[in-house]
Amino acid sequence: MYDYMTYCLRQYFRTIGWNDDNLYSNLCSASRAILDFQTPCGFTFEISKIQSPMFNSSYSMNASPTLNGSISYLFTSRPLVIEPSFRLNFVEMIDRFHLDPLARANRARGNNEEEIKPINDYLLYGRLYIPTGRLEAIYSRRFSPWMQCVITGVSEPRMKAASHCTGELQYDAGKWCTEVSYTTDGELFGLRGLYNLSSHGSEGNIEHGEVFANKKEVTTNGIKASVVERNEFDEQSNSDDDDVVEALKGEWSIGAELYYGIREKNGGVSTGIRYRTLPQFSAQSPLTVTYLFNPFMGHMSAAFAAQVSEDLALCPRYEFNIYSYESDLTIGAEWWQRESIDDVNAVSNESPELKGDVQGVIKTTISTGKGITLLWEGRYRKTLFGIGLMANLKSGSPIQSFGLQFQYFS
Repeated sequence: MYDYMTYCLRQYFRTIGWNDDNLYSNLCSASRAILDFQTPCGFTFEISKIQSPMFNSSYSMNASPTLNGSISYLFTSRPLVIEPSFRLNFVEMIDRFHLDPLARANRARGNNEEEIKPINDYLLYGRLYIPTGRLEAIYSRRFSPWMQCVITGVSEPRMKAASHCTGELQYDAGKWCTEVSYTTDGELFGLRGLYNLSSHGSEGNIEHGEVFANKKEVTTNGIKASVVERNEFDEQSNSDDDDVVEALKGEWSIGAELYYGIREKNGGVSTGIRYRTLPQFSAQSPLTVTYLFNPFMGHMSAAFAAQVSEDLALCPRYEFNIYSYESDLTIGAEWWQRESIDDVNAVSNESPELKGDVQGVIKTTISTGKGITLLWEGRYRKTLFGIGLMANLKSGSPIQSFGLQFQYFS
């Protein structure tokens, strides 16, 4: 579950229309959401306040094993639409498996006056940890519809060597995206790039309303439920061959990363490829396949994530090192819990099946190297909660960590 400030950061980039899904650093975001989720450690309680649409504050306390906490503030140039925790759409707070339902924006440069006009969107974020005095800060500035800069900094009073600053310039043209970065930690330069081999008219020709034309909300006895129908632009399959062709409709993306450290005088390279289905073809199940390879380290990783039903997503990932022959197999699942609909008359044989709103999610992973991880996140009255457990039966103490987290904001 995102903490409140992380959720606000995501809402900011969503408000300004920036697509993080088009970055090479997020090439494996779908599989990471199922397999690499974070579990709470100890007892954590966070209370946040929506001071104004452009200013938010948050205060957290953690007891693991000593008492500590943090104070954070965020200011944005644009007002953010953030609902209180008891009314918030629960799905938005979860790092989950999903394919971006919006068609990728076409950010190619043109003569449009709105594209030529500068954009002055910016964000300021700061977080102070108590009693360590650790300070984290983020400054983001958008210069145009296709370019923005993000600067992050960390100050560690107890460990001066751990203090560093990172700057990143991102250029997203829709069809391709590049990232140039520099960090003072090791004086490391980095260059990332991602190119989308799009097909089937996925480039910015589909409006938001068209993509969601197959989703309608029905309210029964005060309970909202989504009814899924076919998109109005989906062609009906007349044969088995047509179904096979539609199942193959998707998008291939290829990318690479180069980095070099001046202080250590060494560098590295990695490359990756991704295939994912397109959301406008609703007849096929959402899935994504990724493959990463680092020739210098000899590490390779392959993952396959798919939504096998409306409430269940599965993902296996296999990692292997060609130099040490070490390998690891991780299998994960994500299961959504929905509120029940008691009105039997609301569902008939002639109408689509009604589904209640999502109220919780259960995640679990089993790994040959890291053991078992369990996470249950949900909502209780006006509070969001998360319960996590990490266990490894091969170690002397099977229970490695256990945590409970609560969040409330209004």
